[in-house]
Amino acid sequence: MEMNKKVYLLIIAVLLLVLIGFYFRKGGTEEVKLFFGDEGAQYLVPETREVDRDDFYANIIRELIKGPRDESLGFTIPPDTRLIDADRRDNLIVLDFTQELRAEHWGGSTGEILTIYSIVNTMTSLDGVEEVKILISGREVQTLAGHLELESPLEFNDNLVDKE
Repeated sequence: MEMNKKVYLLIIAVLLLVLIGFYFRKGGTEEVKLFFGDEGAQYLVPETREVDRDDFYANIIRELIKGPRDESLGFTIPPDTRLIDADRRDNLIVLDFTQELRAEHWGGSTGEILTIYSIVNTMTSLDGVEEVKILISGREVQTLAGHLELESPLEFNDNLVDKE
């Protein structure tokens, strides 16, 4: 009788460990800072959101495309934009977007900068990500809308973050 109780408790402990391991490895969410435009469309403001860890990088970009929950903040990515691929290479993440990121962008130097750095600042806020490379339909592009060079990886830009 005592042996059965020990076996039963051991089985329960193993099952709990497996479930906990599965939750942390595959499922669950993680709190992420997403950067959106401020009311004056001059700076970026972080908005915290829980993001599903399954397909983590794509889910972060999907949340950015959805836009802010705070109505005082503005969208930074054209709504029809989709992420084709996210490839993490050590401290660099390469993000490949559909053509809509460029074709449906509203333009202007500030608009372009806020779009690019909403992506870059969001991704470089993640542990271990220091640089972001942006591609359009699998190809390097010189710029998104003619103002900001995209041929090299970009790092977090603290100058664009609203300090209030």
